[in-house]
Amino acid sequence: MIPTHVERLLPHLLLLALICIAVVFRPLLPVDETRYLSVTWEMYLSGQIFVPTMNFAPYLQKPPLLFWLIDLVWGIFGASRIAAMLVVFVASSLVIWLTTQLAKTLFPERDDIVSRVPWLVAGSTVFVIYSTLILFDMLLTVFVLAALLSLLAFARSGNRWHAVLAGLFIGLGVLTKGPVVPIHVGAPILLYPFWRDRQAGLTTPKFFAGASLAILAALIPVAIWLVPATILTRGNFVYDLVWNQSAGRVTGNLHNSHSRPFYFYAVLMPIMLIPWIFIPEVWRLKLGARIRGLVDTRSPDLRALRLLSLSFVAILLIFSAISGKQPHYMVPTLPFVAILFAYFMAEIPLARLRNPAFVLLAIFGIGHAIASATVFKRDDLKPLASFIDERKDADWAVAFDYQDEVGFLAQLQKPFETTDHPEEWLRSHPGGYVIGKSKAPAASEQTAFSLRVERGYLVVLKGQH
Repeated sequence: MIPTHVERLLPHLLLLALICIAVVFRPLLPVDETRYLSVTWEMYLSGQIFVPTMNFAPYLQKPPLLFWLIDLVWGIFGASRIAAMLVVFVASSLVIWLTTQLAKTLFPERDDIVSRVPWLVAGSTVFVIYSTLILFDMLLTVFVLAALLSLLAFARSGNRWHAVLAGLFIGLGVLTKGPVVPIHVGAPILLYPFWRDRQAGLTTPKFFAGASLAILAALIPVAIWLVPATILTRGNFVYDLVWNQSAGRVTGNLHNSHSRPFYFYAVLMPIMLIPWIFIPEVWRLKLGARIRGLVDTRSPDLRALRLLSLSFVAILLIFSAISGKQPHYMVPTLPFVAILFAYFMAEIPLARLRNPAFVLLAIFGIGHAIASATVFKRDDLKPLASFIDERKDADWAVAFDYQDEVGFLAQLQKPFETTDHPEEWLRSHPGGYVIGKSKAPAASEQTAFSLRVERGYLVVLKGQH
C-alpha cells in the first residue's frame, strides 16, 4: 500500500520525470516551440508587454498570456528553456489537479472514481506528449476547467460571483489562445438543459442569464490587453487575431491553416484509449449493459455523464467541421474523457492503472534517448544558432519563410532582414550572411555553413569577406 499523500504526489512526479526527459533528450522543436520562445525572448528583451513581436515585427497571431508567464519566470531565474518549462510544468500539474476537482464535484460520494482520475490524466498518451511541449493547449485547459468548475458552482448556488469568476477564467483563456475558448466552454453551457439538476439546480433561464454575465465578465481581462494592443497596432491586432486567424482556420484559407478532412479527429480518437485499452480488465467491463442499467434505473449519475459525454461529442463535431485541424486542438477535452474512463473503470484496481502510466514513462524515455541520436538531430537548430551567435555583429538576412526559429537560441537582439534575392543582397552587404533553404547540400565557395533539417538543408551563404 502506498501512503495517501505519496499517492497524490506520484502523478505530478511522473509529469516532472517526463519534462526532465524532454529537456535532456529533445531539442526545441521547430517551428512552434522555437517560434514561441523567440517571441517571448523579444518581449523580454524589449519590455513590450502588449504587442508580441516575431523577428522584432508585431506578431499578431497569438495573444500574450503564455509569453507573459514565461517572461515573469525569466525575470526571476533568467532566460532559459528550463525556466520556461516551469510554466509548462505548473500548467500541466494544474490540469491534473483541476480534473480531479471536477470529478469530485460531479461525483462527490465516489472516492473510487476520484482516486483514478489523476492516473488516467497523467498516464494518457495525449498528456504525455503535450505536457512536455511549449504550446498553449495545457494552459488553455487550465482555464477551461476553472471556468467549468465555477459554472457548476453557479448552477448549484445561484451566486452570481461564481458566474463572474467563470467569466474571468474564460477571459484568461482568450488571453491564452484567442477566440477558440467559447467552443470549449460554450458546449457545456448550451447543453445545460440536458445535465441540470432538476431538484436543486437553477432553472435554464437563470443559468443562461448567469452565463451571459460570465461572457460580459470575460471582456474585462481581454479589454485590459486588447485595447492598448489595438491602439498600438492601429487595429491590426483585432483583424489578424479575430478575423484572419479564426475565420481563416475555419475556412482553411489561412496560410498554414493545416486544412484536413472532416474525419481527422475521429481517426485520432483511439489514441485517447492508449495505454488503457491494453489492460485486460477493460475488455471485461460490459459497458453496453452498464449504460443500459444506468438509463433503466434513472441513475442520478446520468446528469454528470451527459455533461461529460455530450460536451465531448459537441466539441469534437465543431472542431471536425472547422477546416484547420491539429491534434493538440482537442487537448482541452482530455479531462472529459479521463473522468468518463474513471467512472467506468472504478472497479479496476488502482495499481492496474498506475503501472501502465509508468510503462508509458519508460517508453517515452527510451524513445527520446534513441531519437536524440537519430531523428531529433534534424530538429536541433543549436549548431546554426551558435554559428550566428559568433557573428552577431555582421549583417544577416533570411531568404525563406522565417518563423523566428533561432531568435531565442541565438539570443538575437536585432532582426534579420528578408530578401528574395540573396546574391543581390550579399553584393550590397559584402560582410553579411544570408540564411536560405535547400533540398540538397550546398558545396559552393559561398557556402559558410550547412545544417541538415527535416525537409532539406539550412544553408548560410557569405558575402565577399
